[in-house]
Amino acid sequence: MKKILLLLCSFFILVSSQKPIAEKPPTNVLFIVVDDLNTMIGCYGDPNVKSPNIDRLAARGVRFDNNYCQYPLCGPSRASFLSGKRPENLGIYNLTTHVRNVLPEGVFLPEYFRKKGYFTAGAGKVYHSLKMNDAQSWDFYQDGPSQDPQEIAALKNRAEGTDGRPAWQILDGNGSLTRDGMNGKTISNCIESKSKEHKPFFLAVGFHKPHLPWTAPKIFFDLYDTIKIKIAPEMDMKGIPAIALQTELSGFAQPRSRLAAIKAYYACISSTDYQIGLLLDQLDKLKLWDNTIVVLVSDNGFHLGDHRGLWAKLSAFNNATRVPMIFAGANIAKGKVVSSPVELIDVYPTLLELCGFEKKADLDGTSLAKVLTTSVLNDKKYAKSMVYHFDTATRQDVLGQTVIAQKWRFTLWNQGVQGNEFYKTEKEGEYVNRINEPGIKVFAKEGEEIIKKYPPVKSGKANRPRALTTAQEKAE
Repeated sequence: MKKILLLLCSFFILVSSQKPIAEKPPTNVLFIVVDDLNTMIGCYGDPNVKSPNIDRLAARGVRFDNNYCQYPLCGPSRASFLSGKRPENLGIYNLTTHVRNVLPEGVFLPEYFRKKGYFTAGAGKVYHSLKMNDAQSWDFYQDGPSQDPQEIAALKNRAEGTDGRPAWQILDGNGSLTRDGMNGKTISNCIESKSKEHKPFFLAVGFHKPHLPWTAPKIFFDLYDTIKIKIAPEMDMKGIPAIALQTELSGFAQPRSRLAAIKAYYACISSTDYQIGLLLDQLDKLKLWDNTIVVLVSDNGFHLGDHRGLWAKLSAFNNATRVPMIFAGANIAKGKVVSSPVELIDVYPTLLELCGFEKKADLDGTSLAKVLTTSVLNDKKYAKSMVYHFDTATRQDVLGQTVIAQKWRFTLWNQGVQGNEFYKTEKEGEYVNRINEPGIKVFAKEGEEIIKKYPPVKSGKANRPRALTTAQEKAE
């Protein structure tokens, strides 16, 4: 008996002296949201834009070539992908409806990670604005006013002025006192401090540029002064419903120079790209790529005078709805490009699966984790977007619902009452509406049937182009 006891004691001593098996550290998340960024960047094939840091992020990760926002306007889009709910389920179509008021018991993307023990911090424009921010999502949040005098003046002019056309300002400073410069620095500091504490983090930075007004340091404007950017000639538009040719800035005059405006937009992209590079450098320096996932998205695209003078967002065209999405980091394939359709609402469920959390049943998106980490192809066939346009004749909001397949796009305006659109978006752009051509009816019918499968659209007040609305309508 004594021998048995001695053997047992020896066994327990041996076991207790062994080091415990190290657990895999939690996966950190760096979530980068860029405001009003379309796909005119280097890694998406643009020959003019200088975006070396976004390009290097794409090279070490997965780029989704056909990613679409669910509503082409800042507030509704962000409310959608941060809640994981489609706009038609939220009823948020403007810039003033708070997502927490619509989903009081909802658990939003950063809040989910906070509940799992992560340190969550946000800086800049993650939710639409400070007024639209969700306090439950963060341990810390910052989006202070600019300290750059020229940026301050430009923002004031846009907020208080009646001239809503695109405007720009070359900054004399180096950008460190702009909102983006300060917010990028804040998140960079959080990366360093939390990695030293060995505490898992979910950090989100929302860069304001290239949102109007276009303000950037001179060095970034200079990148394009010597480049002979040629504006490609456009096809004649044929058969496009009048209701479709509208954006947030419809009704305002054209900028004084389309080419100068495009260069200013490009300069702001390069300025933001520089700030993104500082964050990537921090991950390099601290050797965090093996346990950190970086996600870069935009909330909506942006027109640059195409379609005979469309500027900004709030249209159903690809230039407003198609947006960048890049994943890179822990266990994610390198240099992979996915061409089949995906959506911004896929970000939430994808991050949950990548970080090892259970599936959240009430999310509207689809996890892309297997596409990111294996050779599995994306089996998602369609993306869906929606938008309200303002009918100036009836003074009513008109619903447009869009289905995007890999090689075509179908839009239904007011259930077809005010026209339908069908484009082969692969090469020719969206200038000739082919809805009435032979052989198209079967695709249009497919588009209508797909739309019927989505939830009914909840009622809600829609944002309208301010140049087209009356003082009474604005007050309402």
